[in-house]
Amino acid sequence: MSEAATHPRSLLWLARQESRLSWRDLVWLMTAGYRWRSRSVVIWLLVVTVIMHFIAWGMVARYAEIGLGAGIESLTAITGSIGLAFFLMLSQALEQVTRLFYGRGDLDLLKSSPVSLRRVLGLRVLSVATSTCAMTIFVAGPFINVLTFEGGPRWLCGYGVAIAGGLGASGIALVLTSALFDLMGARRTRLAAQIVAAVIGSAFIIAIQVVAIVSIGTMSQSAFFHSESVIAHAPDPDSPFWLPARAILGDPVPLLGVLIIGVAMFAIPVLLLAGRLGDYAMAAASADLALGHSTRVGFTTLFLGRFRATSSAALLRRKEWVLLLRDPWLASQSLMQLLYLIPPAIFLWRSYGETQGALIVLAPVLTMAAGQLGGGLAWLAVSGEDAPDLIASAPITERRMILAKVQSVLLAIMLVFAPFLIAMAGRSLQIAGIVAVGIAVAATSSTLIQVWFRSQAKRRYFRRRQTSSRIATFAEAFSSVAWAGAAAIAAGGSWVAIGPTVIALMVLAGAWIIRPK
Repeated sequence: MSEAATHPRSLLWLARQESRLSWRDLVWLMTAGYRWRSRSVVIWLLVVTVIMHFIAWGMVARYAEIGLGAGIESLTAITGSIGLAFFLMLSQALEQVTRLFYGRGDLDLLKSSPVSLRRVLGLRVLSVATSTCAMTIFVAGPFINVLTFEGGPRWLCGYGVAIAGGLGASGIALVLTSALFDLMGARRTRLAAQIVAAVIGSAFIIAIQVVAIVSIGTMSQSAFFHSESVIAHAPDPDSPFWLPARAILGDPVPLLGVLIIGVAMFAIPVLLLAGRLGDYAMAAASADLALGHSTRVGFTTLFLGRFRATSSAALLRRKEWVLLLRDPWLASQSLMQLLYLIPPAIFLWRSYGETQGALIVLAPVLTMAAGQLGGGLAWLAVSGEDAPDLIASAPITERRMILAKVQSVLLAIMLVFAPFLIAMAGRSLQIAGIVAVGIAVAATSSTLIQVWFRSQAKRRYFRRRQTSSRIATFAEAFSSVAWAGAAAIAAGGSWVAIGPTVIALMVLAGAWIIRPK
């Protein structure tokens, strides 16, 4: 190996070091920190890739014959898919750039090293772009491969569009994060960036659903892209607006243009902001110290300044609610799940007073959302306890403690979904009652699964909670899907809902049987 590659100050050596750190983060994300499971990461990724290829085959194989002469309808559908993927990439990149300044905690070590801080942070931004592109390729790769197998090698141009999109998303994320630092300061940027990432990640799909509801009366994105109103207002076929779509279809000139634009969107912000990255990192490090101190003072004042006699169960429930409201970092992690309730709310408002078909459509959506949100809140309350030793020493049994935590989660869920149930009850008490039962059992099932598979972890690892137990993750997902199906069928007035109900109960029974003793 050459001396340049092994010298601690060389760019190649720093790049290798960053790649090791990125791989370590990936292994931690996939294995929850269990070293003996790290060897299975590659095998698990291969299995997931194979499954995704089967899913992609059923979704896009019939579109492989679309050629360079595609019409407006096909260009609209392809561009819409690209827009959805780009906003998801931007959300992920913004979260990674934020963690670049707040998550590593090695600023003192970097400042005392003989390596330029500007060079290290610049390489970390490049690492963010690389990981964003890699994740995009991992998700989009099966679809591109299926299209290539069915329609020819021209579809391989989709990989170039994915790389260009990852680079562009990383550059925009760096600009947004820098703007937040300058406008709001380091103490508020962490929360603001998380909220912006959650909003961006769901903004495009929510906007499409809202426009579809208003224009054609449906929540289907596919129906919206193929609707007459969209096609009538679409740009001309020769417009630069279709550049990414034509690049995916295999046109080399648009592909070259997309790549140039992507590289420029990444390189220009990095070159212009490289000199300020160190200042942002130092501001973030000092803000973390100040924020932690003020949070502890506020928490103590809340409980000592407002102390009054109350039951231990009520105090535990209040503690969980206060922790959820107090920690905006964790609240922002659940924001995307809440944002996805906006289209159902608008759909319910638009269709209110019409047939009961709209209520039937909303039944599985609300039930599924309740199960997912309940699982996240239950993990925070049960496994994400920051003071387990203190709670264990309290004069209350473990059973009563768990019951109080479960009650706090279920009450929070019912508070979120109460407006939907009240509006539905004004149209049909029967369907509102069915949906209420579906929400309750889905949230309760997810909560019980988290209780059965609870393992102590820090609340800041909420985004990695799925790795604590893959059995619990799959059981929670299957349970939510089964209860959603049962709610939809029951809202339609069919006794066939017994089938999904039995499946959901079997999932719960299996989770209870194999739970850790």
